[in-house]
Amino acid sequence: MLPANTLAAISNVVALNLEPQTTMAILSAILAPVLPDAGKPQPRAGRPRSKPRKAPQRKRKKARQRMAAAHAGEPTDSQRQRAARALNANPSVSLTRVATIAGVSRSTVVNARSELEAAARKEARREARKLRENPVLAKQTERRARAQRFLKDTLAHGARQVSDVEEAAVKAHVDPTSLEQARADLGIVTSRGNTGNTLSVQWSLPG
Repeated sequence: MLPANTLAAISNVVALNLEPQTTMAILSAILAPVLPDAGKPQPRAGRPRSKPRKAPQRKRKKARQRMAAAHAGEPTDSQRQRAARALNANPSVSLTRVATIAGVSRSTVVNARSELEAAARKEARREARKLRENPVLAKQTERRARAQRFLKDTLAHGARQVSDVEEAAVKAHVDPTSLEQARADLGIVTSRGNTGNTLSVQWSLPG
C-alpha cells in the first residue's frame, strides 16, 4: 500500500493532463523512493532463446545400403564388378544377355568390357617388357607357345593316342617339358579308347 502523500501526488500529476512522457517521468520520480525498481528500465520481452540445434549426423545412403547388405549376407560389389564377372563367365554371350545375368544395364556391361580389355592390354605390355628384359624367360615362353600351337594343330581333328602325339612332338622339336606345360595350359582332356584290340590313353582338346 502506497503512503497517502504519494497517492495525493500521483492524483495531482494525473489531473494536470500533461504529455504522457512527462507524466511518466514525474510519476517515476515520485515512485522511486517508494518502489526501488520503479525507475529501472524493464527488460524487453522477446522470444525465448531456443536451445542450439545439434548438427544432424550425415549418413550417406550408399553406406547404409552397403552395411545393410553386409548384415544380410549379400555381396557388396559394384555393378561394374558384377558385370565384369559375368563377362568372364560368359565370354560367348551377347552383351544384352550378360546385362540380364548380372542384373545391370547394358551400358555398364560395355564399360566393364572396356576396363577388362584395357587391363588385358596393360598386362600384355608388362609381360612383353619382362620378356625383353629376360632373354631366358622369353625363350621358355616361346617354347611353351609353340607347344600349344602344336597340340591345337595335332588334336584339331579329334582325340589321338598319347604315344602318337609324343612321337609327333619329337619330330616337331617340341620338348617334353614344354609339351606338358602346354597340355596343362590348354586343359587337354585325357581319356581311354580302344585302338584295335588295345586299350590306349588318348588326348583331346576340351569341349
